[in-house]
Amino acid sequence: MLTLSLHQRAETLRAELRQWLQSNPPPVLPERVELEEFVNVSRAWQRKLAAERWIAVHWPESYGGRGLGLLEEAVVQECLAEAGSPQLVNLFGLTMVGPVLIQHGTPEQKERYLPRILTAEEIWCQGFSEPEAGSDLASLKTVAVRNDTGWSIRGQKIWTSFAQYAEWCFLLARTDASVPKHKGLTYLLVPMTSEGIEVRPLMQISGDREFNELFFDDTHTDEKNIVGAPGDGWKIAISTLMYERVILTFARHLQSQAVLSEIRDLLRTLPEDSRSRAEFGRLSARHSALRALALSHLAQYEQRAPGPEGSYDKLAWSETFQEICQLALELQSRPGASAEQRIGAEFRYLYSRGRTIAAGTSEIQKNIIAERVLGLSRDR
Repeated sequence: MLTLSLHQRAETLRAELRQWLQSNPPPVLPERVELEEFVNVSRAWQRKLAAERWIAVHWPESYGGRGLGLLEEAVVQECLAEAGSPQLVNLFGLTMVGPVLIQHGTPEQKERYLPRILTAEEIWCQGFSEPEAGSDLASLKTVAVRNDTGWSIRGQKIWTSFAQYAEWCFLLARTDASVPKHKGLTYLLVPMTSEGIEVRPLMQISGDREFNELFFDDTHTDEKNIVGAPGDGWKIAISTLMYERVILTFARHLQSQAVLSEIRDLLRTLPEDSRSRAEFGRLSARHSALRALALSHLAQYEQRAPGPEGSYDKLAWSETFQEICQLALELQSRPGASAEQRIGAEFRYLYSRGRTIAAGTSEIQKNIIAERVLGLSRDR
């Protein structure tokens, strides 16, 4: 695979983390691990990483980070991936809620939530999408009504990852129906132990159940759990999604690299196949180009917050990842592959099909690029 050299600060961090990981190897999980075991192991592993400040390095030092940039955060993710680290179960907290609270939260909210996000003492889930408000998020119907002590929430959310294990949910709710849909939304933090919350796991085509439906029936959250002011929800949600598309998408590039390495090793054991080798070369070149583009965006964020160009990264990665997983499946389906290898390739292929939907469909990403990056008119 192509190696890209970064600035000295990033490369020094890489060398230090690699050395630490040699003495502190990540836990090893079976390929088809039960969800509860994964959550328990990942939570303990994140706690160990947090104790040495090896995660959320882009957070300020005063909040438990290292005061570095998103480029260094990407280096940490690369090192963890090459060491075989399991995914961190509180990734939403680390990459979305944490940065949003640092930017928009009150001093009390930062003090209360950030330390527990770092250690995975409190896992967070995301309450944005609804059955009729996925790509058109601003059309959501969940409502929050103000009362004497806070907000009462009624409605439904869907595709809520790890909700059955989460202690908190960050959600968007409509608090003013008299204004345009983007202006009447509010960003709320809701304890998952509140009365009136029902969690229903969803069975996926892959057999996993990390997605859930959430139902809120007059669920209460305190006034102190509002982020920003009433009506600021859309602005803060966009900030959340910018961090998601930048940081999480770069983490996904590491998934592509792992599958490409598997394909490379497999091709060495198979009879000469010029078509498959050519396809592997094409996908490897595309992956390297997309990773370089993502790194260039991260370097820009040394000077400013993430912007809409993150949609380039998400769109191109998700569609390329599907092609990579399809090639791996084709090769693992040939004679000589073990049953375990075929099952793993099938699972990964099925997983890849959802990547062009999750975190905003490809169609939505194209609209964002056209309107907010290229400046094209909606009328064209």
